[in-house]
Order: sequence, then structure tokens, then C-alpha cells
Amino acid sequence: MKDAAAWPAYLVAAACFAIALISSIGNISLLGQLKQEQREVTNLSERSTALARNLVQERTALFDMLDSHARHYEIGSGEVITRGSRIYLALRALPEPPHGKIYQAWTLAKGSTKYLASPTFLPDARGVALIVLSADARSTTAVSVTLEPEGGSKEPTSKPLMSVALSSQ
Repeated sequence: MKDAAAWPAYLVAAACFAIALISSIGNISLLGQLKQEQREVTNLSERSTALARNLVQERTALFDMLDSHARHYEIGSGEVITRGSRIYLALRALPEPPHGKIYQAWTLAKGSTKYLASPTFLPDARGVALIVLSADARSTTAVSVTLEPEGGSKEPTSKPLMSVALSSQ
């Protein structure tokens, strides 16, 4: 009789074990989903921060370009705009470069004879390009644009397509 009375206890223990096992599997699954959601939140947060940073940069660029204290220099089908220490290269009607080539901006510092590499760029579908140059406008005397091999160059490999001298500020 003792064996017959033990069966319900074994069944209850087996049921408890099965419930614990199913709960553990469910928890592992939920933890995996939680980690995936946390990764997505982190990615969205990083994207949001990058978009906010870009918005601030675009607002600064717009303010700088429209400011009455900004200096505008014609260059090719656009202009170089300086305000304070910042330099912008705003081009329009720029054709798509030949296959294997990319546009690259260059700056010439005061007292130097060697142009320094600035960003490479491509125009958008309308031929528009707005590039923020990293050089300090207060110590830059010229800006030029060349066609370079994809990836850019450390020094110009072709004659400038456009160039402009910047006056002292």
C-alpha cells in the first residue's frame, strides 16, 4: 500500500519538474528576446543621436551660409562659404564623375605650397554637393576640387577642376 500512496506524490513531483523545465525554457526564450530588444533600442538610440548631431550640423551650416558675416567665394558651379573658422563647399550642377573616379576637395594653408586633402564626395542626383571642410578658414588661403581615384588621394593627382583663393579675414 505504501507504493500505491507514493504514486500521486511522484506524479506531482514529475508535474512540478515539467512545469519548472517549461518555465525555464520560456525564461531563456524571453531573455533572448529581451537582449534582442535591448540591442534594437541601443541601435535606435545611436541612430537618433547621429540624426540629432547631423541636424545640429545642418542647422549650423545653414545659419553660417545665410549669416551676413559669412564670406562667399565663387568656385566653378557653386561657392565656398567661410564664417569664423568654418569652411563650406556648396556646389550645384556637378556632373557624375567618370567610373572609378570621385571628387576631392583640397585646402591650402597660409604659408604652405602643399594642398591638404579634404573629404571626397559625390553629388546627389540633382548634381548638388555640400561639403564641410575640416580646415580652419582663418588660416586657409585657397580651396580647390579635383577628380581623384575612388577612395581619394593624399595629394592631388590631377589638375584642379575648380579653385578659388580666399582673402584674409
